[in-house]
Amino acid sequence: MTTQPGRSAEEEFQPVTEEQLAEQLAYYSSRAGEYDDWWLRRGTFDKGETANEVWFREAELVRSVLSSVELGDDVLELAPGTGTWSVHLAPRARNLLLVDGSAEMLAHNPAAKEEQVRTEIADLFTWETDERFDAIVFTFWISHVPRERLRPFFRSLGSWLRPGGRLFFVDDLPLATTEPHVDGAAGQTMTRRLNSGESATIVKNFYPGAELAAAAGEFGIDLEVRESETYFQYGTGRRR
Repeated sequence: MTTQPGRSAEEEFQPVTEEQLAEQLAYYSSRAGEYDDWWLRRGTFDKGETANEVWFREAELVRSVLSSVELGDDVLELAPGTGTWSVHLAPRARNLLLVDGSAEMLAHNPAAKEEQVRTEIADLFTWETDERFDAIVFTFWISHVPRERLRPFFRSLGSWLRPGGRLFFVDDLPLATTEPHVDGAAGQTMTRRLNSGESATIVKNFYPGAELAAAAGEFGIDLEVRESETYFQYGTGRRR
């Protein structure tokens, strides 16, 4: 097991509790109205012209990778939130299913109003489906999956993807620990602040690409994980 920056090996082994997962979901529901400030580098997330330019340039690089992925007809997006990436998926899919634990987040997602888009509010750690998909996308989600749930998550992905189905994800690199709403990190968790000043504990794991590729491969998904220069980890995969 790889130790995260500034965290001891002993801390890494502490499992995440159901209460902590509930706190994470509540945090994101409360953050729905301000979430896009982070992505758009507004307010306290505005780092100045030079740093913002790097962020948006790397974000465009990752978007171009997603554009190159053949999605097929039936697409599943997990934890779509306010729709930063959903709006790029909806025009390309015949059917797009958005599954999120937060009704508040989905209420801010413009893609949810499209005719070919369905939404479902569900606990992503327990959600199951008999449907099979040509592509599965999750963005800024894998870092919120506890280590003890990583293999079960990829097991589910392997069962939901059709043979030849594609996978795409993007998430943070460890520089995310320096964001202005972060108060600290310990073990698998991070403490963050809302604009209101209230704090909450969320799950935050920075998985090495090799660890993710190994977990995916165990369940029939060939996954290639890459990094942009500063901010993002992203990956593309195919179900064998």
